[in-house]
Amino acid sequence: MSEGRAVIFDKDGTLLDFDATWNEAIGSAFDLVADQDAKERAAELFGYDLVERRVLPHSAFVSETSETTDNLVADLIDVDTFKQTINEASQLNIVASKGATAALDALIERGWKLAVATNDSESCAVDHIEALKWSHLFASVKGYDSGHGSKPGPGMVLAAAEECDALGGVYVMVGDSVHDILAGQAAGAVTVAIGNQSAALHLADMQIEELGELVELVDGL
Repeated sequence: MSEGRAVIFDKDGTLLDFDATWNEAIGSAFDLVADQDAKERAAELFGYDLVERRVLPHSAFVSETSETTDNLVADLIDVDTFKQTINEASQLNIVASKGATAALDALIERGWKLAVATNDSESCAVDHIEALKWSHLFASVKGYDSGHGSKPGPGMVLAAAEECDALGGVYVMVGDSVHDILAGQAAGAVTVAIGNQSAALHLADMQIEELGELVELVDGL
């Protein structure tokens, strides 16, 4: 195995500003549901506040696969149209996390290979990366449907590390949720929690508030 170095990122809430990218995108999809009762019930199951137009902290959308979230509302609304609307709107509303582009560039300059491991679909992840003009930065993009399982399982983290030639070297998993940290731990990665989810912060090897802090942190590995 090669002794490379890789940083593997969760996408939503880590590379992307979750609220700015998704809250209004999901609201626009619910706006298209004509049946008010179905809309309210679907929003409740999804974990979305129709009045405040925001994803609620307990929503499965925060950390589970997009397929899991789709299945919660599939009996109530046209989930294909719902999902297509969300994905298209998210690309228009997409906002990178503070300092993300500068941090990614700095990691590349220091010889790190970069990857994404997300519980979103691989195609949606690729679309988001393209929308942010980041395609040239990432050596690997894995989603729940890439054939390696979903987080908190280790499969996609291991697959990303392998594609970055880092399985015999150092690979880091960066994420904002417990699922991200557990997946990284199970895959043998150094884990870094970003954000304010206390459970994730407690589990991780290291903690950061913003992606800009990551560069100096991994320089010490």
